[in-house]
Amino acid sequence: MRTTRRKVLLAAAGAIGSLAVPAIVRAATIKLTISHGAPAYLKMLAELGQQFSAKYSGVRVDFIAGGENWDPLLQSTLRSALVGDLPDATWQFLTYAGILAKRGISQPMDAFTGDVKALSAMGLSQPLIDATQVGGKTYSLPFGTTIPVIYYNMTLLRRAGYSKSELPSSWDEIAAIGKQVASLGEGVNGGYIEYMSTNAWMLQNILGTLGGRMMNPEQTQITFAGPEGLQALEVLAKFGRTNNVDMTQDQARQAFNSGISGIHIRTASGINSVAKAASGKFELQVGQLPVPSPQGRLVGAGHGFFMFTKDPERQRRVWDFIRFAADRDGQAILAKHTGYLPINMIALNDSKFLESYFGDHPYHRSVVERMSITGDQFSFPSDNTVKIVAMMAEEMRKVVTQRSEPKQALADMVEQTRKLL
Repeated sequence: MRTTRRKVLLAAAGAIGSLAVPAIVRAATIKLTISHGAPAYLKMLAELGQQFSAKYSGVRVDFIAGGENWDPLLQSTLRSALVGDLPDATWQFLTYAGILAKRGISQPMDAFTGDVKALSAMGLSQPLIDATQVGGKTYSLPFGTTIPVIYYNMTLLRRAGYSKSELPSSWDEIAAIGKQVASLGEGVNGGYIEYMSTNAWMLQNILGTLGGRMMNPEQTQITFAGPEGLQALEVLAKFGRTNNVDMTQDQARQAFNSGISGIHIRTASGINSVAKAASGKFELQVGQLPVPSPQGRLVGAGHGFFMFTKDPERQRRVWDFIRFAADRDGQAILAKHTGYLPINMIALNDSKFLESYFGDHPYHRSVVERMSITGDQFSFPSDNTVKIVAMMAEEMRKVVTQRSEPKQALADMVEQTRKLL
C-alpha cells in the first residue's frame, strides 16, 4: 500500500496523542509524602496507603522514614522545618502537638474537623481530643494508642512458688514474686520494667497509677515532687532488685522472649510479638498495671497524623487520608498489623469489630477495659523537654541499678527539671 505524507503525519499525531494520555493521568495523580519513625510497621503503612488510594482515586501516599523512633522523628522534623524541607504530613506522638503547633510547623485542621462535638461524633474520646488541641485549635486526629501492661512468664512464676489463680494485684506483690523468680538461679532474671521508655513514659504511668501528675493543669509548677513521685521511684527501686544482671531494654526483651525472665513491663503494642515468641516455650499471661489510687489513671502513648502542607488542595487530600486512618477501615488495618489499640470508640463499641479484634488479639481484652481511665502522655512546655526526660532517664537508671536512693534521685530530678524549665 502506498504511504502518503498525510498518512505519515496522521500516524505521528496519533502516536503523540497516545503517549500524552498517560502523561495527563500521571499529572493528575497527587503524591502525598508522610514521614514516620516506625520502620517496624512498614507493612501496616503500606496497606493503609494502598487501601486509601483504592478509595480515593488520583491520590498516592509515600511514607518516608524520618527516624527509627518517635524522638528522632521529632528532631528530624524540627531540622527539616529550618531548611524548608517538610513532607505533607507526619505520623507522630500526640504529645508533640504543642511544639509542632507553636513553631508553626503543623497546620490547624479546624476547617475540616469542625468543633469538639464533631470530633466526638467521629468516635474520638475526650482525653484524646484534648491531646490534639493547642490554643483551642485541632492539630491532629488520633490514629492509635497504647498503655503499659505486665507480661508474665507463668512457667517461671509457678516454679518460683506462685500458686494463685489470679495475677498479682499490687506493686509490692509483683516485685516480691519477681525476687522469688530471680532466686531460681540458672541465669534466670526476675523482672524488668522499661524505665527508659521515650518521654519518661513509664515514670508518668507509675506516677499516674498512684494519683500523681507531672505538672499542675496550668503547667506553672511541677507536681511530681510530692509523695507520689517518691513512691514511683521506690517502685522502680524494687524492680531493680529483681534483676540478676543489668540489661539494656533490648536485652531485657530478648531475655523475656527467650523464657529466662519472669516479669516484663512494657507497652501493650508489643503483645503480638511477645505472644509469638512465647508460643511453645512458656505460658504467657498479660496483666494490668495496679491502680491503687481512686484518682489513679493510666497514661497512653497516643499517636496520630499531623498536617504540614499549606497548599489548600494538598491539605484537602491530606485531610482525606487522616480521616480515613481514624475511621473504621483505617482502624481495622492498625489492629491487623500492630498491637496498638484502636482509638475509634464507635468501632470499639461495635460487637462485630470487637469480635474480629479480639480474635486477632486475645490478650487485649483487659487492655481495652482500661481505656476509660487512659489519657495521653505529658510533655514539658519547654524547648528543653528532650533534655529533661533524658535527665530523668539517667536518674531512673541510678535508682534501678541501686546507685542512688529514690529520695536523692527525686531531689535531683526536681532541681534539674526546674532549671531546664
